[in-house]
Amino acid sequence: MSLALAAAVLLAAAAVLVGYQLKRSEPAAMAVDECVALRTGAPVEYGCADSQALYRIVAREAVVWPLESACMKYSDATKAVAEPVATGAQPEIALCLAPTRFNSDDPGALQADDCVTVKGAGETVTRVPCGSSGLLSRVVSTELHRQVPVTDRACREQPKARQAFAHSSLGGRAIVVCAVATDPKDIDNAVVGDCTGKDMTALMRCDQPGAYLRILTVGVVHQKPSRPECRGVTGANSSSMAHNDKTDLVLVVCLGPVPPNDSAYAQVGDCVAVDKSGGPVQTQVLDCAQPAATYRVIERHESDDGVCPDQGSARITLDSGVTNGSTICLSRK
Repeated sequence: MSLALAAAVLLAAAAVLVGYQLKRSEPAAMAVDECVALRTGAPVEYGCADSQALYRIVAREAVVWPLESACMKYSDATKAVAEPVATGAQPEIALCLAPTRFNSDDPGALQADDCVTVKGAGETVTRVPCGSSGLLSRVVSTELHRQVPVTDRACREQPKARQAFAHSSLGGRAIVVCAVATDPKDIDNAVVGDCTGKDMTALMRCDQPGAYLRILTVGVVHQKPSRPECRGVTGANSSSMAHNDKTDLVLVVCLGPVPPNDSAYAQVGDCVAVDKSGGPVQTQVLDCAQPAATYRVIERHESDDGVCPDQGSARITLDSGVTNGSTICLSRK
């Protein structure tokens, strides 16, 4: 074969190969760590620096049905989709996807200190700038749980968390968002010694007009407490509970009168002033050196039975409600 003929044969073969490459219908494989967006449920590749790249491929697994079961072994995966194939072909590969930081609607992308708006106790969780208006929560952490509702102590390793929202993710498992309210006046941010109004929705200074109740205890439990909710909390006359039906986290706040010298807080040895000058009898704790402090507390027990020792000359009975009530027994000094 002449040199010219050999060159012609090689060029023809190259043309056939190029033509095949241009006409082949099979899509190129989508590799692990490449990024995609989902268009009508199908993955479309984008560079991972592109803001449209909402998911990163974390694994490629053989297709099984239901498709999501192929990706359940990957804790960061929140979606499973079939790799695109030629028309008429059956998919063979499941792509396991984790959300990128461009994805503001998938809680799997959240990080500590992100701010979110939440609807339906976690049905939708959207990341927003922390300066946005509206009711926002700041993320403390996220957790993966078996299912919604979460009943295995949501956010138990996060003592700062006052809120827990559950979002149904891959295969029905739950992404739990452990959070706190961003509004410093929200009662979810209560600490002992804060005060609030009658409606118990907003915190305020205790010397501020409208201050009606003082925060006595704040606690997170994982079961709605039985009545009385504030059993054993001295002086408590009200309670506030924050919880939802998607997780078992319950924030319990016990409250009592604002004045720290209210007789509801009186202990054995304290002295009490009794004012009968007009209307209902008024009582308050005073320094025992004060002339108006005419009574001394000789016994206190947490029951509203009104039973006092024989030497008692008066008593204060606090009705049961959020506690078992209290009986404060007094004798004249």
